[in-house]
Amino acid sequence: MNFFDEITDAERVKQYKEPDEWDKQRVGRFTGSEIHKLMKFGKRPMTDEELKARPKTGKGSQAKTVADFSVLSDTARTYIYSKVAEVMTGEPKPEIYAYQLFYGKQTEPIAIEYFEEVTGLKTEIIGFVEYTDHAGATPDRMIAGVKEGLEMKCPIFEKHIEYLMLTDQYDLKANFPENYWQCLMEMMVTNSDRWHFCAFHPYFPEKTRLFHLILESSNTDIQEDLESIRTAIASAVKEKLQILKILL
Repeated sequence: MNFFDEITDAERVKQYKEPDEWDKQRVGRFTGSEIHKLMKFGKRPMTDEELKARPKTGKGSQAKTVADFSVLSDTARTYIYSKVAEVMTGEPKPEIYAYQLFYGKQTEPIAIEYFEEVTGLKTEIIGFVEYTDHAGATPDRMIAGVKEGLEMKCPIFEKHIEYLMLTDQYDLKANFPENYWQCLMEMMVTNSDRWHFCAFHPYFPEKTRLFHLILESSNTDIQEDLESIRTAIASAVKEKLQILKILL
C-alpha cells in the first residue's frame, strides 16, 4: 500500500475521533472552522423607515422582511445548541474522523513546507487563540515577523480544481463561505493585517500545486464582514447564556 492509499483508506480511518487537549480548549466556544454557521443570518420584519425606502416597483418592492446578522438562522441556532450541550457535559461534540480529514492532516506539513519554499516566508505554530470567554480559533500557522497568518487546505482531487478556479476574495466567499469566514475569524482573533488562504495537492503539476489567495484587513468589504462576525458572535453568546440560565 503506497502513501496515498494509506491516507485515503476510508475503512481504516473512518472512526470517532477521541477528544484531545485541543478539543477540550474549544468546548463551549464558537470556533473559526465553524463560524460560518453563525453567518447564515436570519430575517426580521422591516421597520417603518425600511418599508418606506422600498423600491416603488420591481425587485424588493413587496418585501416585508430584511436580512439581519443579529437575528439567528436555524443553522446558527443548531450550532448554539451544540455549544450549550458542550458546556453542560464538559465534552466536545463527537466527530466522525473521515478519511478526507485524515488526509488533510497528514498532508498539511508537506503543504506548509512547500508554501515556505515557494513564497520565501517562514511560519510559526500558534495554537488555539481565545476571543473572549466564548469563542476562538486555531490558525494553521502565523507568518514569522509580521501580522499575517495562513490557512492551508489539502483537498482531494476535484476539489483542488474548484480552488484553482477562484480569482479573488469574492469568489472564495461565494463558493467556499466556510473557508472565507474561517480566515476572517482567524484574522480577527489574532489582530492580523493580512491572511494567506492556500490549497495544496502534491500530485498536481508544479504550476497548479499551490493555490494562493491573500485577504487584506484594510479592504472595506472585509472590514464590514469582520464587524459582521463580531455582531454574530455577540448574538450567539447572548442566546447561549440565556439557554444555560434556563437549563442550569
